[in-house]
Amino acid sequence: MINQYIKNMFNYINYFTLACIIPIGYFAPLGEWLLLSLLSITTLLNIVINHSKVNYNNLFIFGISILIIFISYFWSINPERTSEVIGPISGIIIAIFIVLNITQNNKILNIENLIGIPLIITSLCIFLDMILNTEIRSNLAMLAGDAPTSRSANFGRGIIILLMIMPFSVAMYLNKGKILLALSIFILVSTIVILGPNHSAKIALFITILSSIIIYFFGPRSFLCFGIVSLIFIICLPILSLKVFPKIPQIKYKVTIIKECVEDFEDGTSETIDIRNSPSYEMIPNSDNCFRIMDWQETSTGVSIIHRLLVWNFVGKEIYKKPFLGNGAGSSRLIGQNIILKVPHSNEKIKGGIPLHPHNNFLEIWLELGLLGIIIINILWIKIIKYGIQMRQNSYIIGTGVCSSIVTIFIMSNLSFGVFQAWWMSSIALIFLIILQFSKSEQKINL
Repeated sequence: MINQYIKNMFNYINYFTLACIIPIGYFAPLGEWLLLSLLSITTLLNIVINHSKVNYNNLFIFGISILIIFISYFWSINPERTSEVIGPISGIIIAIFIVLNITQNNKILNIENLIGIPLIITSLCIFLDMILNTEIRSNLAMLAGDAPTSRSANFGRGIIILLMIMPFSVAMYLNKGKILLALSIFILVSTIVILGPNHSAKIALFITILSSIIIYFFGPRSFLCFGIVSLIFIICLPILSLKVFPKIPQIKYKVTIIKECVEDFEDGTSETIDIRNSPSYEMIPNSDNCFRIMDWQETSTGVSIIHRLLVWNFVGKEIYKKPFLGNGAGSSRLIGQNIILKVPHSNEKIKGGIPLHPHNNFLEIWLELGLLGIIIINILWIKIIKYGIQMRQNSYIIGTGVCSSIVTIFIMSNLSFGVFQAWWMSSIALIFLIILQFSKSEQKINL
């Protein structure tokens, strides 16, 4: 009787926590680690009280991960910095391992509504915040005693979390025949991504939609191909950062603009000019529009992308200095602080070889933990790819949603945020937990 009461209490806590993942992701994304911690505590108590099973395969992998992070202290370029991050990183990894055991011990029913309804409500809040410019996130930050946040900070983290869970959420409702809810989620999330300031999210949205179509029609083999390519990509990233990425800023492309445009001058004035007779432009036949050949760096998007490429190129050079063991956990922000990066064909200069972190999770692991870290992350990635293939074999719709969310997470891991940021690790772990919980109740598959 008591055990049943305790089990029910744990389930209610889990329900509440899962329902909070999406809202917290927008209103207070740094609090995602608190949700993960709460889930890990309830799961650990459940394991102890009910003598529940533990996945020992996962225990070995996560244990080795923590061990590598710990021993990186001995060859770290800054042991003091590494000692500061060992505790928090290890704590998050332990919490992730414990939480994954929820799937071994109990079911969470109606998970599509626990995720889908908060997702729709949160997306509506973000949309209204964008068009009305109410700055909800910034005001909440000020109430908490922090400085006002930028537009990118207001929307960036929350939009990314919504985007990563969106394919799976759409698939859950489509699988239940709730087409209107599925369509609402897709339209709302896509709209706020397009309206939002995060260029990485826009890239990820395009790839997510494309991958969903390919995986749905071409089946598990298409996702297997993605898995193989992604593994090769992770292994070859240092080479790509040195040999391929530096050539990308040289690319020119055509931009469509109207025949009359406004040219801004340095003194703050502007003038509407007719550009049809300019040698830099070519007219589109039977149209009032024209093309202009531009360098990436002439646009804000281009500058942002090129900045990332320059950082990755610098990181690649640093990786080759210590490829096997890396520079120690948490060392990224200490490398190249006095380096000046110059944007090609531009007067723009960027101080610091690495802005806090490389903005690429796999390059960061290469840089900090070397080949040892990459081997562990590849083992985990293989397990995830295998799981996605199993899901796609069992279900057209759910499998496509699972695989597409995995693709989205992979894309964002290569474009934004630091791999060892507590909120980022927690967010990805919670999203995988949602997927695993649903698959347990619907498809009987465990990771």
